Amino acid sequence: MRINSHTLVQGVAVLAGLLTLGFANTALAFHEGGVAHCDGCHSMHNSPDNPVSGTPNNTLLKGTDASSTCLNCHGNPSRSYAVLSNNGSKFSPGGDFFWLTTPYTNVVRGTPVTSDPDNMGHNVVAIDFSLTADGTNTVAPGGGYPASALGCNSCHNPHGQVQGGTAAGALPISVSGSYGEEPVAGTIAGNYRLLRDIGTTTAPIAVTAGYAESDASHPAYGQNMGEWCAGCHGTYINDNHKHPSGNGEFLNGQASNYNSYKATGDFTGAQGTSFLQFVQFERQETDKALLLAGVTSTAGPDSTDNVMCLTCHRAHASAFNNITRWDMERELLAESFPNADNLIAMGAVENAAYYGRDIATEFGHYQRSFCNKCHVKD
Repeated sequence: MRINSHTLVQGVAVLAGLLTLGFANTALAFHEGGVAHCDGCHSMHNSPDNPVSGTPNNTLLKGTDASSTCLNCHGNPSRSYAVLSNNGSKFSPGGDFFWLTTPYTNVVRGTPVTSDPDNMGHNVVAIDFSLTADGTNTVAPGGGYPASALGCNSCHNPHGQVQGGTAAGALPISVSGSYGEEPVAGTIAGNYRLLRDIGTTTAPIAVTAGYAESDASHPAYGQNMGEWCAGCHGTYINDNHKHPSGNGEFLNGQASNYNSYKATGDFTGAQGTSFLQFVQFERQETDKALLLAGVTSTAGPDSTDNVMCLTCHRAHASAFNNITRWDMERELLAESFPNADNLIAMGAVENAAYYGRDIATEFGHYQRSFCNKCHVKD
C-alpha cells in the first residue's frame, strides 16, 4: 500500500492520541502531591549565598531562601499557578502577594493616610523578590511563630510529605491531594495544596477546581481549616472573646440568612445559587469524592456547615488590612480602599481588590459589609 503524506499525518495523530491515553497517568505536574525532581528546586553546585548576610546556602536551593525558590516558578505572572503578580491580577483563592509590595495613599477625613503593606498578608521572606519580614508583628498574632522565619515552607511542605513521609511509615503518594483523585491501592493522596501536617493536626480536607476563584469555580472546604491555622494563631479558635471558627461552629440560622441574602436589601436568593466567593464556609465533609461536586457548585450552606478562618480571610494576601476578603473598615463597599484611583496609581488591573468584580454595578452603591451575608444587620 502506498502511504501518502495525508495518511502519514493521520497515522501520527492516531499514534499520538494512543500514547497520550496510554501514558495519561504518568504525565504528572511538577509536584503532583509529593516530592518533585530534586533539581527543580536545588542546584548541586551553584546555589547563591544570602546577599544580605553572606550566609552560605547550605540547603543548595536555587533561590537565596526557600520562598524565593518557590517564587522562581510561582512568582512568574505568566503562569496560571502564580501567586505573585505585578498588577494584582492573580485571583487565586489564597490571594496575590502583590498587595505586600505597593502602598497607596488616601485622604481620610482630611488627613492623608498611607497603607501599610505589612497589614495586607502573610509577609513571607523572599529576598530575591524583595519580600521582607513583617515589621509590625514580630510573631504571629495569637501565637508565637517568628515573623522572621515565615516563608512559603512554613505552611506548605515542598516535599509533599504526609505525616512524615515514607521514612515515618506513610504510604507512597500517587496523586495530588488538591483535586479529589482517588489513589491506587497501596498509596495515598498528598495533602491539599501541599499543606504541612502540624504536629497531630493533619492538613485540611479540601478540594479545588484550579487556580482562579469565582462563584462557580472555587475550593470546597471540608474540615480542619481553622484547626490547622491555629497551629500559628492558637488563640483565634474556640475562644469566647473571638468570632467562632472551626469544626462544630455550625452556621445554624445564619445559613438561611446566607442563602436568602443577595445584596443589601435584596433577600431573593435561593440556596442553590447563593454561594459568594467572598464568604466561604466549611462543609463538614471528610470524603473528597463528595466534596468534588462542590468546586463548581453555586449552592450555599446548610445549618450544619461551619465558619472557619478562610470565611473572612485569605491565606496569602489581599487588598485589605488583616488579609480580609473585603474591606471591613468602610461602611460602603463601593467606597473601599484601594479605590479606582489607588489601583491606577499602583499599576493594578481594574477592580483587582474584588477579583475583577465591580461592587457598585453588581451589588449596588449602598452595599454594606459582606458580614451581612450571615448576620443581616444592614
